[in-house]
Amino acid sequence: MEDRLITGARCGGVSGHLCRVTSAVVPFLALLLQPGLLTAQWKGTGPFGGAAELIRTVPKVSGMVIAGAHNGLLYISHNGGAYWTNLPFPGQFAGVLHALEVDPRSTGTWYAGMESENQWTSGVYKTTDAGLNWTLLPETKGLGVWSLALAPHNPDIIAAGTSTGIWMSRDTGSRWSHISPEGDPELRPVVSLAFHPSDANTLLAGTTHLPWRTTNGGKSWQSIHEGMIDDSDVFSIQVDPKNPSRVFASACSGVYGSGDGAGRWAKLSLPGGAFRTYLVTMDPKNSQVVFAGTTQGLMRSSDGGHSWRQVSSEAVKSIAFDYFVPGRVFFASTTAGLLVSTDEGITLREANFGFTNRNFTTLTGSGKELYSSSVYEPASGGVYHTDNLGLRWVHAGEPPAEQLLVMAAAPDNPKLLFAAGYHGLLQSPDAGKTWSSYKTPPPTSKISALLPLSATNILVGTEQGLFRTTDGISWKKQSDGRIDSINRSGGKLLYALTATGATYSLDEGATWRDCGHPMASTAWYGLAFDITSSNIALAATSTGLFRSVDACQTWQPVRNGLRAETASLVLFHPTRSGEAYTSQGGRVFFTTNSGLSWSPLDEEGQGNSGPSSLFVLPSVPDRLFALFPRRGVFSTSIPQSALAVLSPARDNNSGTAGEGSAVRTNTFKEKTLQ
Repeated sequence: MEDRLITGARCGGVSGHLCRVTSAVVPFLALLLQPGLLTAQWKGTGPFGGAAELIRTVPKVSGMVIAGAHNGLLYISHNGGAYWTNLPFPGQFAGVLHALEVDPRSTGTWYAGMESENQWTSGVYKTTDAGLNWTLLPETKGLGVWSLALAPHNPDIIAAGTSTGIWMSRDTGSRWSHISPEGDPELRPVVSLAFHPSDANTLLAGTTHLPWRTTNGGKSWQSIHEGMIDDSDVFSIQVDPKNPSRVFASACSGVYGSGDGAGRWAKLSLPGGAFRTYLVTMDPKNSQVVFAGTTQGLMRSSDGGHSWRQVSSEAVKSIAFDYFVPGRVFFASTTAGLLVSTDEGITLREANFGFTNRNFTTLTGSGKELYSSSVYEPASGGVYHTDNLGLRWVHAGEPPAEQLLVMAAAPDNPKLLFAAGYHGLLQSPDAGKTWSSYKTPPPTSKISALLPLSATNILVGTEQGLFRTTDGISWKKQSDGRIDSINRSGGKLLYALTATGATYSLDEGATWRDCGHPMASTAWYGLAFDITSSNIALAATSTGLFRSVDACQTWQPVRNGLRAETASLVLFHPTRSGEAYTSQGGRVFFTTNSGLSWSPLDEEGQGNSGPSSLFVLPSVPDRLFALFPRRGVFSTSIPQSALAVLSPARDNNSGTAGEGSAVRTNTFKEKTLQ
């Protein structure tokens, strides 16, 4: 095999010398340098599950299912719910997703209804390419949309129930007209809609003030609440497509049925009494099978609503039927995420692989153990643990009456966890299964940061300052002022973000020195030090990423590959020389020359927002973990050899990477707790 000489390559860590490589390496290098080839692919690892709000099947495509969450997260499955991937929906985290409908004639024409405090994100969204691109229909911009319905015999006709009444389009959403009385307080907000199967002029509307009906396209409206308990919020209406005189409605007062086209309602008896009922729907292939999703679980009737039995204890908000697989039904639940049944809803099982929508607060780890935690989820909040790098997460549980806001694993004992909630410090010796109280530093205040240096040497940050214990009993105050985060960069170098800037210590916290400010009126979001040189530091700020070569005293902006806009976090690799990561504009960037130049690690990021945490386990140096808001833990693997090929030569000040985790501080967080 022919050998070739390449000048300018790096041989044994020295640049500019001659290197002898085989001819087989040359095409390999050329292959690596092709644009986009080294782009990392984030893979969702979990913990899967969380609240789901909407689910729909696509009649034209076998196995295609769409699921939506209350906060605008959208997911798609191409294999009947076996695996879910996130869709790039512009309404993600921008408001409340109330409605989702599919044009039954098309493979990829869907509509989504959003309500938001920001009128520029409220309205009806439309996609014609199966969710890859979305358009906010201009005439609906600013409307708080609560419900959508497509006329069964002509899906060009769309009705939208909004906070100001009912709007209708007869041309697939291009033009809209207001068809309910202007300013009528009784016909708003409209939270449910249902067309007559063959007459688009007949439309039923459920409001927070009972149901209404028009038979002339909105020219006049009639209240149709006879038989209903007064002031019932009507959450859903279902018309039998084969027998339009048969109608069901769900309300805060229970389930109702009508045999005369909603002229009069009869309250149906559910097991255990009357419950708040989110939806009622019929199996389109067998109208005798009726489902009711209530606060007490999912009820099923096989005789047209005369008798019912509970088939699940989960709170189901939406149901979709498979057009290709007999008996397969999909469910969206606020308590169990996505569920599927293969026996027409008699038994259900979770189908959350790839779907995540949780209130995540932290990502931490030690050894080969990783931990995350979520809050405000009564059935599934608390600690999640994996010992196989995210292949399988185990729900360890949650301490009684406690929400874990901050959590960290001991570096010398991967099973030992420390956590802080609203009531002080906690300790778990068994990977989060059991917890006991840990003495909290005085004065008692909310703990915002936590860093175990060992099983007995612990630092915590509070609104009153930084505290440290070496015995778990007595605490010593080490600095004043609010502490937002604490990190370590090997040896005795500690650093923290404070209410006014940043500070660092070279003697494991005995003395502290303030960092200089990168720029006036700039907010700090992250700080990282090189592990072999306390002179090299990177700062993530509201005006971009900055670099220091004099122990964070003076700073220079980094623009080679980055922009002068918010860099939300920064992380030095814990074992690799000069390798670091930052997040900007929803994407992750990397450097291997201690921050002199940056390249994008991922192609498009993970939706509208970047990660809230980045994490590298020193024992697994080739894998980067990221916690995305509500989306869970993702990982990507980038070989060090590939990074070295792409990165320019380091300067003389570069060194080994720093701490193993980077977390956004309290000053930069999405509204994830909804």
